[in-house]
Amino acid sequence: MPKYMNWRNFWIFWLGGIAVFLFNVLTSGPLMTDVAPTGILDHQSAATATRVDAIQQSWAAAGQMNYAAWSMATDLVFIGLYTIGGILGGRLLWQEAQSPSLKKLGLFLVVTYFLFGLFDYVETLSQITQVLQEKGSDTLAGIAAFARPPKIATWIIGTVGMVAALIWRHRERRA
Repeated sequence: MPKYMNWRNFWIFWLGGIAVFLFNVLTSGPLMTDVAPTGILDHQSAATATRVDAIQQSWAAAGQMNYAAWSMATDLVFIGLYTIGGILGGRLLWQEAQSPSLKKLGLFLVVTYFLFGLFDYVETLSQITQVLQEKGSDTLAGIAAFARPPKIATWIIGTVGMVAALIWRHRERRA
């Protein structure tokens, strides 16, 4: 097994991703406007250039366009850390677990985290492109809105699955 495939690196990446995610949530207030009461979340689900333009105009009026770009850039960092951490953890479970069921869960987590990273990168890159261009795009808004539901599903499944797998692994190792 490669040297980087270890539990220490899993914890660094996975918890690092969670820390960046919490930072983004806690600092999202400046992007919440009357037009976009949930800030970035409204931008993710906008689905049309007209809606994206309205949201971005509200951010520009509040002097927050640079903040929006910065916030989306930190989201890209979160996606990378959390995805790598989840894939590392799933692969370690798959390779090291004693129980065949836990091994299968590990493989399932590898696939789930890969899909999460794919969908979230597609969504966020579609968003940040519109922010940097300061113009909505029906194509990019549609892509972001399309990627959002599977991103959310894989994020929930991956997070709950990883926590359950870590508890299972802990109990398996104690037995």
